[in-house]
Amino acid sequence: MASLKEIRGRIGSVRQTLKITSAMRLISSAKLRSAQNAIANMLAYEQSLRSVFERLSACKGAADVVKPFAFGSGGGTAVVLVTSNRTLCGGFNASLVKTFESQGFDTESTTVYAIGKFGLKAAGKMGFETVNLCSMAEKADYGASAALAQKLVSLFLDGKLSKVVVIYSHFASMSHVPVKVETYLPIVPLTGEGESCDDDYIIEPSPEEVLGQLLPKVLKLSLHTILLDAQAAEHAARSLAMQMATDN
Repeated sequence: MASLKEIRGRIGSVRQTLKITSAMRLISSAKLRSAQNAIANMLAYEQSLRSVFERLSACKGAADVVKPFAFGSGGGTAVVLVTSNRTLCGGFNASLVKTFESQGFDTESTTVYAIGKFGLKAAGKMGFETVNLCSMAEKADYGASAALAQKLVSLFLDGKLSKVVVIYSHFASMSHVPVKVETYLPIVPLTGEGESCDDDYIIEPSPEEVLGQLLPKVLKLSLHTILLDAQAAEHAARSLAMQMATDN
């Protein structure tokens, strides 16, 4: 049987652990609120921009602009795997890696753009060629997101990639962060081709030229929004994990 001194030592150790988990929960909660504000502000802009894009895509001649982005011309597959750099977030990373593994990507023709150390390590062990983007997991920066989007789009248009897939955790609620698998490229062609889109607006220089400038912006913003969403999901998972540890 443990002595009184040993019992007191264990009680003190538990109390110290309680302080650590409580502090980590508060930090994660604060970061989550900041991430929620960022994603809320970004979504309003993205939805407005996408609305303009969808309207322009219905114009005559828009198919010539959208077609290069809507049909892959060969090449391999790129997977953007968004995990975290740190632990203590429950099954957050394990769920992402498990989903990635279940997709059955070919190791010979697939390159993994790993945003997060856990994804980088897991993909490397599975034999995939990897690109280290772990610095992007710390903070969602639009400059870095835009640069990655531009690189992926360029490889796709050059025929070096036929498909780009993004795997990330979506912040649905504080206790629910489901893993999503989305096809980033090729984009799904919008219906309504051939309709008139200039009944209520005067578009200069032309709908096609405006769409040509707008489409890359939409793709860049879409990837950045995904990274913001994944960051919020990570903070939510860590906050919940630390809350459970504190309760235990």
